[in-house]
Amino acid sequence: MKRKLSRGCLKLSVFLSVLSLIMVMGYGHSFAADKIIRVAHAASESNPGHIALLKFNDILQEKTNGRIKVQIFANAQLGSERELIEGLQLGNVNMCFVSSAPLASFQRDFFALDMPFLFQDRASVYRVLDGPVGQKMLDKLESVNIKGLGFWENGFRNFSNSKLPVRKPEDLAGIKLRTMENEIHLAAWKALGANPAPLAFGELFTALQQKTFDAQETPINLFYEMKFQEVQKYITKTAHLYSPFVIMMSLDFFKSFSPEDQQIIVSAVNEAKDFERKLAQQKDIDAEKAMAGIVEIVDLTPEEKARFRANMGPVYDMVKKKAGEEIVNEVIAAASN
Repeated sequence: MKRKLSRGCLKLSVFLSVLSLIMVMGYGHSFAADKIIRVAHAASESNPGHIALLKFNDILQEKTNGRIKVQIFANAQLGSERELIEGLQLGNVNMCFVSSAPLASFQRDFFALDMPFLFQDRASVYRVLDGPVGQKMLDKLESVNIKGLGFWENGFRNFSNSKLPVRKPEDLAGIKLRTMENEIHLAAWKALGANPAPLAFGELFTALQQKTFDAQETPINLFYEMKFQEVQKYITKTAHLYSPFVIMMSLDFFKSFSPEDQQIIVSAVNEAKDFERKLAQQKDIDAEKAMAGIVEIVDLTPEEKARFRANMGPVYDMVKKKAGEEIVNEVIAAASN
């Protein structure tokens, strides 16, 4: 599938070319002797994904005696999540992690992860992502010149806003909600009565501060790391979607490694995954404690959550059309077993 590349991606190409020249001139032959993996993401440096990349770097250097190293660009320095995906396709970015939602525009199977209220707990999530279904989805990324390496944890997404404690769909009427650039997410929130629109994540804090948007939806640890508690008063624990970080590499860049080093990279991603997931879960707990008395956190009862889920029938039908019934049924079956 060919995608039209954004202006930001072209700027990124020029930036990285200049950066590479400067680095080679500055470091000389010692730099050229190492294989450097440029890894980018749009989250903060305190995000579990970023911290896990540091762990990933340590693992790689240990397993390769320093032959392979990682250079990390955080905070959307090299572009938004969409631009990072395009950068992988061009080869301007070696490696990145992004949320699964924008990735669906490049490989449609990932729409299957966007069924609201699909996962009941993390056990059901890991059955899908770490099993044959998840591997099948990663493998299909090769059709768009991307090597899927694995799934790390962003977390269960929860709704927040600056206006009122939301407990029922009717409370969402007229709420201006930022969501990711994903048709399913937009359709789901419209079905619940909100007024959703996409926006790059790096621009979200300012948009909430300026009241361009009333609400957003992210995992609690990310909410806290981005200091959204300064511009949002209420969190409703909808856990409406589980949001994985998809770890990916430029397919051409991955193939530039020997088969032995390819296996080391995949192994290091998996080892860092276990570390990252535990860290993300602990950060959710720590974030809630830190925001006590600052943000009102609403826990929905099963009956209240069911009222939200009851509006999702047309959205599930839309997912089947977007992703294909086969992958949707495989995801549902794996999540339910």
